[in-house]
Amino acid sequence: MDIHLLVSSIYKNIEDIPVSSQLLFEAANRKGHALHFLPAKQCKMAFGKKPSVVIPESLPPVQMVLVRKTFATSNSMSYAALVEQFALAGKPILNGYDSIMHASNKIRSQQIMAKHRIPTPLTFVVESAEYVEEVMKKIGKFPVILKQATGTHGIGIMILESKRGLQSVVDTLVDEERSSGPIIIQQYVRESAGKDIRVFVVGNKVVAAMDRIAKKKGEFRSNFSLGGKIKIASLTEEEKKIAIKCAKVFGLHWTGVDLMRSKSGPQVIEVNSDPGLKGITQATGVDVAGHIIDYAVKYYKKLQKK
Repeated sequence: MDIHLLVSSIYKNIEDIPVSSQLLFEAANRKGHALHFLPAKQCKMAFGKKPSVVIPESLPPVQMVLVRKTFATSNSMSYAALVEQFALAGKPILNGYDSIMHASNKIRSQQIMAKHRIPTPLTFVVESAEYVEEVMKKIGKFPVILKQATGTHGIGIMILESKRGLQSVVDTLVDEERSSGPIIIQQYVRESAGKDIRVFVVGNKVVAAMDRIAKKKGEFRSNFSLGGKIKIASLTEEEKKIAIKCAKVFGLHWTGVDLMRSKSGPQVIEVNSDPGLKGITQATGVDVAGHIIDYAVKYYKKLQKK
């Protein structure tokens, strides 16, 4: 079948294609399907009796759309609108608008996990430095993790060692003239410093998991995109259940769930709607892209029977 991969850029050369997209392209070919790169900039939204999306004439008609981008980047509103437009036009799209929107916003993510009793580190959201002292009375001690509401691949995440430093950073970030919106202050889990687990879920099944370890001592972010070391991980049944539950409550057909191991048990630090495929494939040897293609085809065929 024909699968369209919605991307944000126009790729003129094969070396310009991100590794994750290349892996999906190769997996589709191996399995006898055609994956077409569909640049968002070349799509036109049309409104009439029924919403539709006009795509370049050089591409075949749309059967299934896969999305390779979050809404936490530049031009996010227009890109998000296009994702929803495909759904309004009756085209199967994975992952969908609501799921990506919820996962891309860290505050909304916290609300969803709280509602469904998914364990996370103690977390507060503030819009003023005047609340720092009150928050720290609840958290208890430094350091703490500070995050912006949007951001991916470890960008926009800091560790603060003192109240003075925390107040100064919050003051800067919520300044009225250059405010980045609400700030998230989160408990620092010492026993998991510089390491976490990425669990990859496809179709509500765990297909791969890797340990991520910060590239150097003192670095608290373990993201592979920032140079973190990776290796295959062994999960407990509880960790598998938590990762699958995250995928279900966020409505994500595939996701990368980031977990930390704490003294009180596994805690979720992030749910990703656009997880990279390079690291998890390299660390585990699992054809994760192949799992996504298989699931997408199965999902499409299931919809056609209705």
